[in-house]
Amino acid sequence: MSRVERLSLYVALTALTAFAIDGVLPAMLMIVSAFDAETSLSGAQIITAFVLGMAVGELMIGPISDALGRRPAVIAGLVVFIIGTMVAATAENFAAVVLGRFLQGIGVAGPKIGTRAMIRDRYEGAEMAKIMSVIFTLLILVPMIAPALGALIVAAAGWRGVFWSYLTLAVGLGAWLWLRHPETLPVKKRVPLNLHRLWQNIRKILVRNDVIPIVIATGFVFGAQLTYFAVAANLFGEVYDVTALMPVFFALLATGTAFALMLNVWLVGRTGMEAPILAGLLVLGLSGAGLLIAAALYAGHPPLAILLGLTWFGFFALGLLFGNLNAFAMRPLGDLAGLGASIIASGSSLVAFAFASAIGTAFVAPVWALAWAFTLAAPLAMFFILLAIPAGSRKQFFQTIRRWM
Repeated sequence: MSRVERLSLYVALTALTAFAIDGVLPAMLMIVSAFDAETSLSGAQIITAFVLGMAVGELMIGPISDALGRRPAVIAGLVVFIIGTMVAATAENFAAVVLGRFLQGIGVAGPKIGTRAMIRDRYEGAEMAKIMSVIFTLLILVPMIAPALGALIVAAAGWRGVFWSYLTLAVGLGAWLWLRHPETLPVKKRVPLNLHRLWQNIRKILVRNDVIPIVIATGFVFGAQLTYFAVAANLFGEVYDVTALMPVFFALLATGTAFALMLNVWLVGRTGMEAPILAGLLVLGLSGAGLLIAAALYAGHPPLAILLGLTWFGFFALGLLFGNLNAFAMRPLGDLAGLGASIIASGSSLVAFAFASAIGTAFVAPVWALAWAFTLAAPLAMFFILLAIPAGSRKQFFQTIRRWM
């Protein structure tokens, strides 16, 4: 297998998560209307159920891949994803769609976590960092094109066509992996599933005051983004009546994240992680505050240009935060990095699900929900970040920030 083909497979497997979230967005209003779902919250469950399932899958897939190998773990995840896809595609009621999305979320953890493990097995140090940078750079394109592809499929084959396209993609990826990519974890390096030992290692991570608060902080940041995904269909479809242009707006907002990711590569090398994290939280909070003011001035319906401009800065902040917060949480874990990655991903997804669900329940109007999600996520995340920093080190933390801000 050539390096180019291997990298292409890694990108495709990693991108499945983003396609599964972004691709269904243009179909959400159609799904809700097909089953006469009564509230916007029901439509939001198409997204939040997927993330809840992903949190469950992420917690399981790390130990499974360590015990059985990377390929079986990824294939197993794809099989669960396919089952969930078929449940949603053939659903006769809205509950079945939500159940299918939950199963899709469990399944997608296989390629998501398994791919990272395969990269870690094959590459080390600077080479691994280079590979991950290339992958994440290419993944910037996914939120730009996935809603447009979803809209084309909906126009041609209805909302069920989106799920059948997911099935085709998952089957193709599974066949590609199984036929072309060798196992990367030698048998002698596999770790048998030992529940007692696994629980001991989980406890070692859960009691770390320098890790778990960062996981919670990451969850609030992810929850702000998840809230946007949950309300986007209603926001552009019902509030602004521009459903056809939703893929364009997604691509526009994705440029904010893309710009931040490229800027972050330059910043981290010069300032470390602390300054970009604080800058990201500051921009996220200001973006939310701006949205709150705009919503108040325009009775919950600010001009679309103002909404997009302020949300763009929110997405810019997300680009500064995600990679740095994950690295911040992983830094103390050492030999528990594999299990730690699963716990960080799962824990942050659970917090994001709870946060987005609470925001969606408290604020049914999409603009208000988005504004409060951005506004609240920033100070909540900052609070937990400060909890993770020992009292004696906080002065140094702020000195590092002041030096570069």
